[in-house]
Amino acid sequence: MLRLDEDCEVDETYINAGLKGRNRRGGKGRKRGGTRRRGRGTYRTDRPPIFTVVGRKTRTTIYRMEKRADARSVRRVIRSHVAKGNTIYTDDYRSYRGLYGYGHRSVAHSEGVYACGDAHINGCESRNLCFDIFMLPRRGVAKDHLDFYAASATVWVSLYVLEPCEALESIEFILFGYQPRKL
Repeated sequence: MLRLDEDCEVDETYINAGLKGRNRRGGKGRKRGGTRRRGRGTYRTDRPPIFTVVGRKTRTTIYRMEKRADARSVRRVIRSHVAKGNTIYTDDYRSYRGLYGYGHRSVAHSEGVYACGDAHINGCESRNLCFDIFMLPRRGVAKDHLDFYAASATVWVSLYVLEPCEALESIEFILFGYQPRKL
């Protein structure tokens, strides 16, 4: 599992993902526009959160799907992907409060503040857009497989920012487990 030992930005985005390919309405056909409810999404309401963790120095990006965006899920994501003692930059969502063992800086998006000195999550916001671009050609996904899509997007974003030759070397390493020889 990828673990960052640097200051990180953390944010969440919500993806429409249902039970694609399964008949859940008793033969009545597809219901259109039913996943837009008020509030934050959950796995049960077919809008699971995707957490984005971006390293401030290396720009390494990790996507992770959770069933809900509560404080327990936030702590699980941060503990598994960020080493203790680093500073976490977030927005003012209340689930990010109480991150013991980490420095914590936040910006108040609800008050219209998006950056205050070095406290911002602009890197996460742009990587959330990268995730949306990654999901665009898939035209809907089943929520049961969304964690695999998040892992695939993590690899895709890491290859997307490389030069073409470096990306091919990384793909060879992922597929075959060895570094190619330099000629």
